[in-house]
Amino acid sequence: MIERKNPTIIRFLSYLITLIIILTIVVVFLSMLNDNPFNVIISIGEGAFGSFARTYRTLLIFVPIALSCAALSVTFRSGMWNIGIEGQIILGAIGASMIARSIIGESQLSPLVSLSAGVLFGAIWGLISGILRTTSNVHEIFAGLGLNFVGAGLVIYLIIGPWKRIGVASTSGTDIFPQTAWLPDIGNGLPLPALLIVGVLYLFLYGMFRWSVFGTILKAMGSNPDAAPRYYINADKYIIYSFGLAGAIAGLAGGIQAISFYHKLVPSISGGFGFLGILIVLASSQKLHTSLIVSFLFSGMISAGPLLQIEYDIHSSVPWLLQAFVIAAWVFISYSSLHIKSAYFIRGLTNKFTTNLLGLIK
Repeated sequence: MIERKNPTIIRFLSYLITLIIILTIVVVFLSMLNDNPFNVIISIGEGAFGSFARTYRTLLIFVPIALSCAALSVTFRSGMWNIGIEGQIILGAIGASMIARSIIGESQLSPLVSLSAGVLFGAIWGLISGILRTTSNVHEIFAGLGLNFVGAGLVIYLIIGPWKRIGVASTSGTDIFPQTAWLPDIGNGLPLPALLIVGVLYLFLYGMFRWSVFGTILKAMGSNPDAAPRYYINADKYIIYSFGLAGAIAGLAGGIQAISFYHKLVPSISGGFGFLGILIVLASSQKLHTSLIVSFLFSGMISAGPLLQIEYDIHSSVPWLLQAFVIAAWVFISYSSLHIKSAYFIRGLTNKFTTNLLGLIK
């Protein structure tokens, strides 16, 4: 039986072992693509943060990924699979675009109203999944996938139909929104308002999960779904609440994509960030701070794709493959407890060596 002493040391060793294993996998993967994998790693850093424009792009990619992870942390905490997050992002973008294209788009209040519409549209799309799950017993995975297809079809219809560019039959997107409808930058052009939204939201969720009754009930439902009726908790109500809140956050991500990144509505407005968020949250064991860090690292990888293609003739999709390898390794390590077992093994060897050394000294 393992004696669990000094949990801080064990935790540190487990994190260190996880990092070493993942870095080894990254180096091996990159060595198959280039003679010097370390040059590729340096280029990823340069491609993500080598100039102001690259840093700006990385931060713009980071915001929707981080918000997607925040949304998913709510539903996963309640034990629900929010596969429909892609559709919720799309509906949020549609809601924000509707305001940006209207007469309100000429107003200085347009960004605030647009994001509010994005939150509302995303929340409605999330609530549909929750209601289907609780009233019709439609599994949230199937409901979410169906709503994703509806959202993807709706955005294409709007782009080639009512919102099409004048004189152009194209699926490249709508006309550019008026500049007053753009989410403003502050200071040297950094997307500080969007980053501030992410920071405030994560602090709010941390407090909600840690100290609120709502967060405690979600955690209890996720840990033991059968326990809710015993304590007279209306599980269906909280499932609907969690999907509504998650949809609102995802809709906020879509709104920011529309009025901050693209400045128009495009078919690929979700960017696949919802599905990427699912993998990040699962690999992070639903820990908010870990999800935030991984989101930032992955944003840098995505942003560096074009530079890798130019300098090393490596396809821009390689960062996505690299993320897949990292997440697969992380999930395997986490669920097999390999890092914890290795940490205890190293700790045992250290204790044995120390004991033998002290015996020789005496």
